[in-house]
Amino acid sequence: MNILALVAHPDDAEILCAGTLARYAADGHRVTLAIFTDGSMGDREVPPAVLVETRRAEAEAAAALLGARLLWGGIVDEHVFPDADQRRRVIDLFRETDPDVILTHHPQDYHPDHRHLAQLVFDSYFQKGLPFIPDQKQPACRFGETQIYYLDTIGGIGCLPTEYVDITSVMDLKRRMLRCHRSQFQAMSDLARCDLEQLVEIQSRFRGLAGGCAYAEGFTRLDSWQRGTHRRLLP
Repeated sequence: MNILALVAHPDDAEILCAGTLARYAADGHRVTLAIFTDGSMGDREVPPAVLVETRRAEAEAAAALLGARLLWGGIVDEHVFPDADQRRRVIDLFRETDPDVILTHHPQDYHPDHRHLAQLVFDSYFQKGLPFIPDQKQPACRFGETQIYYLDTIGGIGCLPTEYVDITSVMDLKRRMLRCHRSQFQAMSDLARCDLEQLVEIQSRFRGLAGGCAYAEGFTRLDSWQRGTHRRLLP
């Protein structure tokens, strides 16, 4: 299968779905990690032009550990909006990857970039297969039975997962991918009073408790007409 994780920022996938992506990769599926923004606004000291290069290099290192393809959306950080231009970008990302599974942010997550990207994913889903949508750079792909799974929210706030993936066997890889994002650690401490590695450890163990294993990631399957399947497609 073609697996697409479309997230707003560098490190979002490592926090919320890297273990599941590692399980897909280990099973031989084609994994693409698409980061929609450039990560340029996430520090109070480092200028955006410098930070974007750092964040992209970190994302490339993490994707390399996974053996995943990396796509860079290039939208300015903190400026995701469900408008026509950004919808065209999402449609092209879908067409370029032709996904069987899409992992993206929960519509009720805390960050507006996350919430707006969730809306863009929902709105762009059907249009990926329509050949006459104007101003698209990529040719139409399959309609298919693509399944969308919404990621967990930070701290699980407002999110009750409907499905869990046991990531115990790949938890060390998830940690190593997270550690590639070194520039995020101090920034998260300064901006959110958060220890990033501790956050991931606690969240993964907590979802593991619900999922009946040591470590897990939680997902909410999107059930909507023309936007789902009758089969579980998570590992």
